[in-house]
Amino acid sequence: MNSFFIKVRRWFGQLAYYFDRLNLDVTSIFNKVARKESAIPHIFGILMLYMAIALMFPYLVAMYYGEDPRPWIFPILLSLISGMLLLMRYRSPENTRPTEAMFVVATGWLALTVIGAIPFVLYGMGIVDAIFETMSGFTTTGSSIMTVIESWPKSILFWRSFIQWLGGAGVIMIFVTVLPMLGVGGRNLFKNEFPGLDVQNFSSRIQEEARKFHYIYGLLSIIMLVLLLFTGIGIFDSFCVMFSAMSTGGFSPHSASIAYYGSANVEWIIIIFMFLSGVNFYLHFQAIVTQKLRVYWRSSEFKIYLFLVLISTAVVAFVMFEKAFHSNLEYAVRTSAFQVVNVLTATGFATADFVTWDKGIIFLLFALMVIGGCTGSTAGGIKVARFFLSREFIASALHKTVHPRSIFTVKIDGRPLSQEALSSVVAMVMCYFATALVAVVALIMLGIDPATSMSAAVATLSNAGPGIGVLGPFGSFGGLPDLAKIVLTFTMWAGRLEFIAVLVLLTPTFWHELMRYREKYV
Repeated sequence: MNSFFIKVRRWFGQLAYYFDRLNLDVTSIFNKVARKESAIPHIFGILMLYMAIALMFPYLVAMYYGEDPRPWIFPILLSLISGMLLLMRYRSPENTRPTEAMFVVATGWLALTVIGAIPFVLYGMGIVDAIFETMSGFTTTGSSIMTVIESWPKSILFWRSFIQWLGGAGVIMIFVTVLPMLGVGGRNLFKNEFPGLDVQNFSSRIQEEARKFHYIYGLLSIIMLVLLLFTGIGIFDSFCVMFSAMSTGGFSPHSASIAYYGSANVEWIIIIFMFLSGVNFYLHFQAIVTQKLRVYWRSSEFKIYLFLVLISTAVVAFVMFEKAFHSNLEYAVRTSAFQVVNVLTATGFATADFVTWDKGIIFLLFALMVIGGCTGSTAGGIKVARFFLSREFIASALHKTVHPRSIFTVKIDGRPLSQEALSSVVAMVMCYFATALVAVVALIMLGIDPATSMSAAVATLSNAGPGIGVLGPFGSFGGLPDLAKIVLTFTMWAGRLEFIAVLVLLTPTFWHELMRYREKYV
């Protein structure tokens, strides 16, 4: 043992001698190769490792069903190696700047989309189509370019549903923890629910709070999976349907979507869990902790959300009876409830082709698609609370017009909201409609008719999946031009991240602030 230490000491002595002869500064060399503190590459490294783990599941599915596993090996190795290299070079800093968090939130979705699209390309899908399909998955949109879905390998069908479930988990973490602290999308809607959050030092708090909601997300997923298994649709289909329903995504392993099963039990299970996924997950957390269901009723947003579901279901069912679409009461209520909850939560499943129904119903469902579910949920759309606050904002403006000196305080659940929170809400709503207008004009210029253009823009901005016409519940986006798919890929990305997190990347101020510490990223 002593001889070993003598040899090691002699070797280091020789190394120091050669460094000295070459006039090399050993300290500077070690400083250059030492791990740097940098939030962006460190978080990207973690994302890549998580991606490598996630890709292992469809790889195992491919092995189980005897499919070619090679399209999964390359993205697994790419994610694993890049993640390890980034984590070996960079470590997490004590403080993370808001611009860094914003950059990771926005571009992390793009990075995961590119990696996740590789298996689609290797299985024969075009690059633009693969990016579109993967972005639709990670943003829980549900718009698809596939036509005969059953013709694709089961590992691909599993992956497209699985990435929706992963995207739903990411949405919960981002919108319930990160963005409210950074002032994006109306942080004061959540500020009272999470006291003590520090914008400049939120890493540990994120892990603590996100873990609670992910436990609930996972628990609801397991309960739904077990219930679906009892319906007899099979293990593979149960997993795929659960992934898509819990994330309010809408991808199905069958071209006929949920109508393929022809089961009332399956539809009622999906209705219940789509509804639950469209509720603010903080309310679920409160209900579990306090063991009191009345916490839901204390939320103005939940009451409006429930009201919309019940009234819209009743209206659609009544019209179905009046138009003699179906004489079975249970079928009419179930079908109506499925379409209403499906569209309001922006899930994208299908049990009926509602585009062939009465125009009044189509307009109602289209309006619900714009409204969306609750804040802090996996649902898409503008969100119920923002519509409520926008109405209050307009009422406040009208009141001040009549009584200029009066003080009109906008409240939600009995708590007053600051002007900053209201401005954030109005900014998000304006960004939604402005982006929709630009997208519709771009699609029309690409040769798509106005109705289809508006339907595609709203469906992707709300992350709702199908639209109307050829893009209906049993339709496909595959027939659109590649440039149109690129436009809609952007709208899915912007809509999922509440616009401001994406549009801020287009401002010079953001990049100036981000690059103030650019030496950290090299």
